Amino acid sequence: MRFSGIKTGLLAAAVLLAAAAEASDQEANVFFSQGRDREKTESYRSAASRYMDAHFMADSSILKGNALIAAARAYRKAELYGDEFDCLQKLIREHLNEINFTQIVNRQYEIGDLYFEGHRDLFISWIPFIQNEDRTIEIYEAALKNAPCAERAGETRLRLARLYINEQKTDDAIRHLREIPKLHPGTRSAQYAMLELCSLLLQMSERGDGDGSYSRQAVEACDNYLREFPKTPETPWVIKARQTVRNRMAARIHAVGSYYYRSGKPELAEKYLAEVVRNYSTTQQAAESENLLAKIDDEFEVPPGQKHRYRPYKEELKTVPIPDEDQPIMITPEHSGNRWLLPVRNLRKSPTVDTNEITPATRENFQEQLTDPNNRNGAK
Repeated sequence: MRFSGIKTGLLAAAVLLAAAAEASDQEANVFFSQGRDREKTESYRSAASRYMDAHFMADSSILKGNALIAAARAYRKAELYGDEFDCLQKLIREHLNEINFTQIVNRQYEIGDLYFEGHRDLFISWIPFIQNEDRTIEIYEAALKNAPCAERAGETRLRLARLYINEQKTDDAIRHLREIPKLHPGTRSAQYAMLELCSLLLQMSERGDGDGSYSRQAVEACDNYLREFPKTPETPWVIKARQTVRNRMAARIHAVGSYYYRSGKPELAEKYLAEVVRNYSTTQQAAESENLLAKIDDEFEVPPGQKHRYRPYKEELKTVPIPDEDQPIMITPEHSGNRWLLPVRNLRKSPTVDTNEITPATRENFQEQLTDPNNRNGAK
């Protein structure tokens, strides 16, 4: 009896849910019909709103998908391409098995192109100068995530990289420029991406490259381009850019070697100077490094039985004597204008009198100065 009651309760709940679902779908169909009527009268924004209400109310997956498709169509007619893109994204996430995926992704790429060309959705339909935000990067990134190897993906990544460069987001730009030759090898998009990568890394190495990472990446990018596209009109520029980066790298290493030489550490200096001669032989710094190495050879000879030169580092200490006590000592804070501490002079340099050599007349004069009320400064 107990199990029979449970089954009866479950059956009643299922019936109620089915009835509620049917009621929801009926309400959704009403909204869907209203949207269709408004679309026929070219009230596309209002029609799209009704279709979205139908999507919200519907319980049936098919009805929800149809409502989203209709809303996307209405938004497209109203030139609200950002809202259309949102509907297409919901279709991909929620109804992937019920849609034409290729057609929807192609439309997402088209919407991204419209935004790239300057389109912005109007915030209010009758006020043309109030527009919504620029969603170009967001739409392109979503389209590439949905179909990274689509036919127009290469060109899209190029555009996206340029947008990131304009916004000073170079890491994201480099990420896309590196992806294009991998996913679209041998294409015009791959050629332009590799060329743009060479230019970007060259500029980044010029602005500041403490550990030489950007310089090494720039040389690698130039080598990749020359290997893939050895005979193009841009090849001479790439060769020149590569040499420019190598000159900068050689100058940095040569400067370190010169510093150690001036510091009296020839062993460390030779290490860096030899690297310039060995790895950057075509640069101007290679000749300067060779000259400095020859100078080190002349200055430091190898002792008998010793393979390597060695000269212990010697520090030159400069001694500054303390001023003699019999010299005037001026104590005045910097920029004080003598307002805080008056100059102090050593008493040994002040006028003094030897008591053994003083005459009676001088003593009498001195006593008069001490007792004179007009003499405010006292004896001199």
